[in-house]
Amino acid sequence: MKNSIFVLLLMCTFLMNAQEAQVWNTYQAKQEKGVSSTNLRMDLIDKAPINGYDFLFYVKIKYRVTQESDFPIGNKLKKLYRIKDAIYDKMQSVSDSKYVGSFMYDGSRFEYYYVKDASDIERHIDKLFREQFRGEKYEVFVKDDSSWDLYRNFLYPNDEIKNFMSNRDTVIQLKNAGDDVTTPRKIEHYATFTSQNDMNLFAREIEKLSFTIEHQKNVNSTSFPYEIKFSRNNSTTLENVMKFTTEIIKLTKQFNGKYDGWETYVVKKNN
Repeated sequence: MKNSIFVLLLMCTFLMNAQEAQVWNTYQAKQEKGVSSTNLRMDLIDKAPINGYDFLFYVKIKYRVTQESDFPIGNKLKKLYRIKDAIYDKMQSVSDSKYVGSFMYDGSRFEYYYVKDASDIERHIDKLFREQFRGEKYEVFVKDDSSWDLYRNFLYPNDEIKNFMSNRDTVIQLKNAGDDVTTPRKIEHYATFTSQNDMNLFAREIEKLSFTIEHQKNVNSTSFPYEIKFSRNNSTTLENVMKFTTEIIKLTKQFNGKYDGWETYVVKKNN
Protein backbone atom coordinates (compact mmCIF):
# COMPACT_ATOMS: atom_id res chain seq x y z
CA MET A 1 0.00 0.00 0.00
CA LYS A 2 1.33 3.43 -0.91
CA ASN A 3 2.04 5.86 1.89
CA SER A 4 1.07 9.36 0.77
CA ILE A 5 1.57 12.76 2.36
CA PHE A 6 0.80 16.19 0.92
CA VAL A 7 3.68 18.37 -0.23
CA LEU A 8 3.45 22.15 -0.60
CA LEU A 9 5.64 23.81 -3.20
CA LEU A 10 7.45 26.50 -1.28
CA MET A 11 10.61 28.46 -2.01
CA CYS A 12 13.00 28.43 0.94
CA THR A 13 12.77 31.65 2.93
CA PHE A 14 15.50 32.59 5.37
CA LEU A 15 14.89 35.11 8.13
CA MET A 16 18.12 37.07 8.10
CA ASN A 17 17.04 39.60 10.73
CA ALA A 18 13.97 40.64 12.67
CA GLN A 19 12.95 43.27 10.13
CA GLU A 20 13.30 41.56 6.78
CA ALA A 21 12.74 38.06 5.40
CA GLN A 22 15.16 37.27 2.59
CA VAL A 23 14.63 34.64 -0.09
CA TRP A 24 17.83 33.26 -1.62
CA ASN A 25 18.34 30.70 -4.36
CA THR A 26 21.06 29.39 -6.65
CA TYR A 27 21.23 28.33 -10.27
CA GLN A 28 23.86 27.27 -12.77
CA ALA A 29 24.00 28.06 -16.47
CA LYS A 30 26.12 27.03 -19.44
CA GLN A 31 28.45 29.75 -20.72
CA GLU A 32 30.97 30.01 -23.53
CA LYS A 33 33.87 28.88 -21.33
CA GLY A 34 32.06 26.48 -19.03
CA VAL A 35 29.43 26.70 -16.32
CA SER A 36 28.52 29.69 -14.17
CA SER A 37 26.92 29.69 -10.73
CA THR A 38 24.66 32.49 -9.51
CA ASN A 39 23.42 32.93 -5.96
CA LEU A 40 20.98 35.79 -5.49
CA ARG A 41 18.36 37.36 -3.31
CA MET A 42 15.13 36.59 -5.16
CA ASP A 43 12.67 38.66 -3.10
CA LEU A 44 14.05 42.03 -4.21
CA ILE A 45 12.71 41.71 -7.75
CA ASP A 46 9.36 43.26 -6.79
CA LYS A 47 11.12 46.17 -5.06
CA ALA A 48 13.93 46.90 -7.50
CA PRO A 49 15.16 49.49 -8.01
CA ILE A 50 15.15 50.61 -4.38
CA ASN A 51 15.19 54.39 -4.13
CA GLY A 52 18.50 55.81 -2.96
CA TYR A 53 20.58 52.69 -3.54
CA ASP A 54 21.91 54.03 -6.82
CA PHE A 55 25.46 52.69 -6.88
CA LEU A 56 26.58 49.17 -7.64
CA PHE A 57 29.62 48.21 -5.58
CA TYR A 58 31.22 44.86 -6.27
CA VAL A 59 34.34 42.88 -5.50
CA LYS A 60 35.98 40.43 -7.91
CA ILE A 61 38.00 37.60 -6.33
CA LYS A 62 40.15 35.33 -8.50
CA TYR A 63 40.43 31.54 -8.16
CA ARG A 64 42.06 28.83 -10.25
CA VAL A 65 39.95 26.68 -12.59
CA THR A 66 41.06 23.04 -12.88
CA GLN A 67 40.27 20.24 -15.31
CA GLU A 68 38.25 18.55 -12.58
CA SER A 69 35.87 21.42 -11.88
CA ASP A 70 34.68 24.79 -13.19
CA PHE A 71 34.47 25.94 -9.57
CA PRO A 72 36.87 26.00 -6.63
CA ILE A 73 36.76 22.95 -4.39
CA GLY A 74 37.95 21.96 -0.95
CA ASN A 75 39.87 24.51 1.08
CA LYS A 76 39.77 27.14 -1.68
CA LEU A 77 35.98 27.05 -1.75
CA LYS A 78 35.87 27.34 2.03
CA LYS A 79 38.20 30.33 1.84
CA LEU A 80 35.99 32.02 -0.76
CA TYR A 81 33.05 31.62 1.61
CA ARG A 82 35.10 33.15 4.43
CA ILE A 83 35.98 36.08 2.16
CA LYS A 84 32.31 36.48 1.20
CA ASP A 85 31.27 36.56 4.87
CA ALA A 86 34.04 38.99 5.77
CA ILE A 87 33.05 41.35 2.95
CA TYR A 88 29.41 41.17 4.08
CA ASP A 89 30.31 41.99 7.69
CA LYS A 90 32.49 44.89 6.56
CA MET A 91 29.81 46.27 4.23
CA GLN A 92 27.26 46.16 7.04
CA SER A 93 29.55 48.15 9.31
CA VAL A 94 30.75 50.83 6.86
CA SER A 95 27.86 51.38 4.44
CA ASP A 96 24.11 51.46 3.96
CA SER A 97 23.93 48.61 1.46
CA LYS A 98 21.86 45.79 0.01
CA TYR A 99 23.68 42.55 -0.72
CA VAL A 100 21.98 41.15 -3.83
CA GLY A 101 24.08 38.17 -4.79
CA SER A 102 27.19 36.62 -6.28
CA PHE A 103 28.30 35.28 -9.64
CA MET A 104 31.05 32.70 -10.14
CA TYR A 105 32.51 31.90 -13.56
CA ASP A 106 35.81 31.27 -15.36
CA GLY A 107 38.08 31.77 -12.38
CA SER A 108 36.35 34.78 -10.81
CA ARG A 109 33.76 35.27 -8.10
CA PHE A 110 31.87 38.56 -7.90
CA GLU A 111 30.11 39.87 -4.77
CA TYR A 112 27.44 42.48 -5.61
CA TYR A 113 26.03 45.25 -3.41
CA TYR A 114 23.83 48.26 -4.04
CA VAL A 115 24.85 51.20 -1.84
CA LYS A 116 23.65 54.71 -1.13
CA ASP A 117 27.14 56.21 -0.91
CA ALA A 118 30.12 54.43 -2.47
CA SER A 119 32.76 56.83 -1.20
CA ASP A 120 35.44 55.38 1.08
CA ILE A 121 34.14 51.77 0.88
CA GLU A 122 37.04 50.70 -1.32
CA ARG A 123 39.51 51.78 1.38
CA HIS A 124 37.81 49.53 3.92
CA ILE A 125 37.77 46.55 1.54
CA ASP A 126 41.46 47.08 0.73
CA LYS A 127 42.24 47.08 4.44
CA LEU A 128 40.18 43.92 4.93
CA PHE A 129 42.17 42.02 2.29
CA ARG A 130 45.45 43.44 3.51
CA GLU A 131 44.81 42.32 7.09
CA GLN A 132 42.90 39.06 6.61
CA PHE A 133 43.41 37.78 3.07
CA ARG A 134 46.86 38.93 2.03
CA GLY A 135 47.93 37.28 -1.21
CA GLU A 136 44.41 36.91 -2.62
CA LYS A 137 43.91 38.52 -6.02
CA TYR A 138 40.94 40.89 -6.04
CA GLU A 139 39.57 44.04 -7.65
CA VAL A 140 36.98 46.57 -6.49
CA PHE A 141 34.48 48.29 -8.82
CA VAL A 142 31.88 51.06 -8.45
CA LYS A 143 29.20 51.73 -11.07
CA ASP A 144 26.20 54.04 -11.30
CA ASP A 145 23.25 51.66 -11.64
CA SER A 146 20.19 53.46 -10.28
CA SER A 147 17.92 51.24 -12.42
CA TRP A 148 19.40 48.07 -10.86
CA ASP A 149 20.07 46.77 -14.35
CA LEU A 150 22.65 44.21 -13.21
CA TYR A 151 20.30 42.71 -10.64
CA ARG A 152 17.19 42.66 -12.84
CA ASN A 153 18.76 41.65 -16.16
CA PHE A 154 21.91 39.74 -15.24
CA LEU A 155 21.60 38.11 -11.83
CA TYR A 156 17.86 37.50 -11.83
CA PRO A 157 16.93 34.33 -13.76
CA ASN A 158 14.78 34.32 -16.88
CA ASP A 159 11.48 32.42 -16.95
CA GLU A 160 13.07 29.21 -18.24
CA ILE A 161 15.67 29.12 -15.47
CA LYS A 162 13.09 30.07 -12.82
CA ASN A 163 10.94 27.14 -13.91
CA PHE A 164 13.94 24.81 -13.63
CA MET A 165 14.84 26.17 -10.18
CA SER A 166 11.31 25.73 -8.87
CA ASN A 167 11.02 22.20 -10.24
CA ARG A 168 14.49 21.23 -9.01
CA ASP A 169 13.77 22.44 -5.48
CA THR A 170 10.39 20.70 -5.37
CA VAL A 171 11.73 17.37 -6.63
CA ILE A 172 14.46 17.58 -3.97
CA GLN A 173 11.76 18.14 -1.31
CA LEU A 174 9.83 15.14 -2.59
CA LYS A 175 12.91 12.91 -2.56
CA ASN A 176 13.83 14.06 0.93
CA ALA A 177 10.32 13.05 2.04
CA GLY A 178 10.87 9.55 0.63
CA ASP A 179 9.03 9.94 -2.65
CA ASP A 180 9.39 7.31 -5.38
CA VAL A 181 9.64 9.87 -8.18
CA THR A 182 9.24 7.21 -10.88
CA THR A 183 5.69 6.34 -9.78
CA PRO A 184 2.89 8.21 -11.60
CA ARG A 185 0.36 9.93 -9.36
CA LYS A 186 -2.19 12.74 -9.60
CA ILE A 187 -0.52 16.13 -10.02
CA GLU A 188 -2.67 19.24 -9.76
CA HIS A 189 -1.84 22.41 -11.67
CA TYR A 190 -2.99 26.04 -11.43
CA ALA A 191 -3.08 28.80 -14.03
CA THR A 192 -4.67 32.24 -14.07
CA PHE A 193 -5.88 34.45 -16.93
CA THR A 194 -6.84 38.02 -17.64
CA SER A 195 -10.22 37.09 -19.14
CA GLN A 196 -12.76 34.30 -18.84
CA ASN A 197 -12.64 33.77 -22.59
CA ASP A 198 -8.87 33.14 -22.51
CA MET A 199 -9.33 30.70 -19.63
CA ASN A 200 -12.04 28.81 -21.54
CA LEU A 201 -9.88 28.60 -24.67
CA PHE A 202 -6.98 27.32 -22.57
CA ALA A 203 -9.25 24.72 -20.95
CA ARG A 204 -10.17 23.28 -24.34
CA GLU A 205 -6.53 22.94 -25.33
CA ILE A 206 -5.35 21.48 -22.03
CA GLU A 207 -8.04 18.79 -22.19
CA LYS A 208 -6.57 17.71 -25.55
CA LEU A 209 -3.38 16.88 -23.61
CA SER A 210 -5.31 14.45 -21.35
CA PHE A 211 -5.63 16.85 -18.42
CA THR A 212 -8.83 16.87 -16.33
CA ILE A 213 -10.38 20.23 -15.40
CA GLU A 214 -10.93 20.41 -11.63
CA HIS A 215 -12.41 23.89 -11.40
CA GLN A 216 -12.68 27.27 -13.13
CA LYS A 217 -13.47 30.33 -11.01
CA ASN A 218 -13.05 34.05 -10.43
CA VAL A 219 -10.47 34.66 -7.69
CA ASN A 220 -10.89 38.46 -7.52
CA SER A 221 -7.29 39.17 -8.49
CA THR A 222 -6.81 42.51 -10.24
CA SER A 223 -4.30 41.27 -12.84
CA PHE A 224 -5.26 37.65 -13.44
CA PRO A 225 -8.76 37.19 -11.97
CA TYR A 226 -9.69 33.87 -13.60
CA GLU A 227 -8.23 30.66 -12.19
CA ILE A 228 -8.28 27.15 -13.59
CA LYS A 229 -7.19 24.04 -11.74
CA PHE A 230 -6.43 20.92 -13.77
CA SER A 231 -4.76 17.56 -13.17
CA ARG A 232 -3.12 14.57 -14.80
CA ASN A 233 -1.21 11.51 -13.64
CA ASN A 234 2.56 11.86 -14.03
CA SER A 235 5.77 10.78 -12.38
CA THR A 236 7.87 13.41 -10.58
CA THR A 237 11.31 12.82 -12.06
CA LEU A 238 12.96 16.15 -12.80
CA GLU A 239 13.09 15.29 -16.51
CA ASN A 240 9.36 14.57 -16.62
CA VAL A 241 8.44 17.59 -14.49
CA MET A 242 10.44 19.88 -16.78
CA LYS A 243 8.68 18.39 -19.78
CA PHE A 244 5.10 18.94 -18.59
CA THR A 245 5.70 22.34 -16.95
CA THR A 246 7.42 23.69 -20.07
CA GLU A 247 4.46 22.48 -22.13
CA ILE A 248 1.93 24.10 -19.79
CA ILE A 249 3.83 27.41 -19.57
CA LYS A 250 3.96 27.67 -23.35
CA LEU A 251 0.21 27.06 -23.57
CA THR A 252 -0.72 29.55 -20.83
CA LYS A 253 1.32 32.28 -22.53
CA GLN A 254 -0.48 31.54 -25.78
CA PHE A 255 -3.74 32.56 -24.06
CA ASN A 256 -2.36 35.55 -22.09
CA GLY A 257 -2.22 33.55 -18.89
CA LYS A 258 0.20 32.76 -16.09
CA TYR A 259 1.15 29.30 -14.82
CA ASP A 260 1.05 29.32 -11.02
CA GLY A 261 2.64 25.93 -10.37
CA TRP A 262 1.80 22.39 -9.35
CA GLU A 263 1.30 20.32 -6.24
CA THR A 264 1.15 16.65 -5.39
CA TYR A 265 1.69 14.13 -2.60
CA VAL A 266 4.54 11.80 -1.69
CA VAL A 267 4.27 8.21 -2.91
CA LYS A 268 6.52 5.76 -1.10
CA LYS A 269 7.61 2.36 -2.33
CA ASN A 270 6.36 -0.77 -0.63
CA ASN A 271 9.11 -2.45 1.34
